[in-house]
Amino acid sequence: MSRWLAIALLSLCTGLAQAATFRVDDSASQVLDNDVQMKWDDAVPGQHARQTVSGALTVRVRLDLSPWQGRQGRVYMTLPASPSGPILTQWTTRGRLLPGALRAGERALVYVGPLPAGLLEDTVRLNLQADGQRLSRAEQLHFSFEVDLDTP
Repeated sequence: MSRWLAIALLSLCTGLAQAATFRVDDSASQVLDNDVQMKWDDAVPGQHARQTVSGALTVRVRLDLSPWQGRQGRVYMTLPASPSGPILTQWTTRGRLLPGALRAGERALVYVGPLPAGLLEDTVRLNLQADGQRLSRAEQLHFSFEVDLDTP
């Protein structure tokens, strides 16, 4: 039994080692709401009030996957850690990309399947939530995308 377990683990590790990750060109994407107005989640401050602020924006996502067209892969959205503390992002889509959630410093799956020629396009509605006590000034968020290619 332990021999089969060792073989299974070895094949899993080999499969993981063969996966390759690449940054995706999203330079054709367009932010439709440039200024996100963050508002307190609880209008009345107090001992039991949440100290978070929220805002929303819409992005026309255009991912150039042409270098990997026809390959099988997984596309992830990433957001680097923020100097102002934790940021939670939740989003909905119009269908090409998967809806989901992501914390700053992580990545989340937005597409899985055959990678199309040209641009993979969708409209994404992002809802952002941050710690209102630590968010003291305007901050730019640097979302990006990565593709993990499945082995042929």
